[in-house]
Amino acid sequence: MIPKRLKGLYISYGVLALLYLICQEFLPQLSPKSNLVNSCFLLILFTFSWFLVHLRIQHNPKRFIGNFMIMTVLQFLAFLVFELVLVFQGAALIQVIHALCLCTLLLIIQSISLAKTSAS
Repeated sequence: MIPKRLKGLYISYGVLALLYLICQEFLPQLSPKSNLVNSCFLLILFTFSWFLVHLRIQHNPKRFIGNFMIMTVLQFLAFLVFELVLVFQGAALIQVIHALCLCTLLLIIQSISLAKTSAS
C-alpha cells in the first residue's frame, strides 16, 4: 500500500528533474544556482506535504479532503514566503516566474496523483 502511495511522489520527482534539465537548456537567463534553489525548495516542500497528507489519512481515509485542503493552503503559504524572500533578496524576475511556474505545475501533478491514490 505504501509503495502505491509513493508512486505519485516519484512522478513529481521525475517531472521536477526533467523540468530542471529543460530549464537548464532552454532558459539561459536563469542561472544554474537559481534553478537548483527553486527545484530543491519545491522538492522539500512537496515531499513534506505528501507525507503529511498520507500519514494523516492512513488510519482514516475519510479525512482526505480536509487534509488535502490544509496541505494546499500550507503549501501556498510556504511558497509565498519563498517568493517573498526571493523578491527581498533581489532575485532576478526570471527566477521568481520560474519558481511560480514550477510550483503551479507540481501542484497540478500532485493533486492528480493524490486523487488517484486516495480513490484506490
